[in-house]
Amino acid sequence: MTDLLATLAPAPLDYAAFGLFLAVWFGYEPLLGMIGRRYRTINFTMKVVRRHWMENMARRDMRMADAALMGHVMNSAAFFASTTVLIAAALVGALASIDSIQATVEALDFTSKTSRALFEVKILLPLGVFVSGFFRFSWAIRQFNYAIALIGATPPPNQAPAEDAESMAHMTAEVLSQGALSFNGGIRAYYFALATLFWFGGPLPFLAATIGVVLVLLRRQIHSRSAAAIRNEARKLTRY
Repeated sequence: MTDLLATLAPAPLDYAAFGLFLAVWFGYEPLLGMIGRRYRTINFTMKVVRRHWMENMARRDMRMADAALMGHVMNSAAFFASTTVLIAAALVGALASIDSIQATVEALDFTSKTSRALFEVKILLPLGVFVSGFFRFSWAIRQFNYAIALIGATPPPNQAPAEDAESMAHMTAEVLSQGALSFNGGIRAYYFALATLFWFGGPLPFLAATIGVVLVLLRRQIHSRSAAAIRNEARKLTRY
């Protein structure tokens, strides 16, 4: 009986994997903000691109194209928000029948057997990640709405002082960048939720998946071809 309880109890590696995941989940975005200027990440350089986009917008009489582009971005955020709600609802449904789901999952050869309490945590963790992602997507939609209002409020060229139009353009670019930051956080929830699935295979796969997700995200931000292309073009736009 003692051996059975020891088998089903959370191992120290489970605590370590769970702690590492929380540290990475909450610390990734602040870390990316700190290293953005030094390593010229995509998130950092795209702020330069959006600022020049809004400056060009302020010089145009017709801004239908700018509003249309914003509409496409909002549609993407709305799609992911609704999809995230469906996934969260499915996970809540899994909690309602956790006994049968645990028996089915742990019957697989590549999964580990744990206590019911730990199995509940393994389902609650991705649920929390997706709920957080939903709030990020919904906040992104609201900020994109604010950016559209600012685009409409930007005075036409030659009808206001140049410094007023430039100030409005920079304000709009900042709101747009904050919306993109929230949208990126929502997308990132899918990556980290995928890592939580590996916990069903044990703490070591969970640790490896968490570290792997972070490495993939950082590589795309710093060393991908897209990052290099945006970085090179951003240098031509301005010095930063």
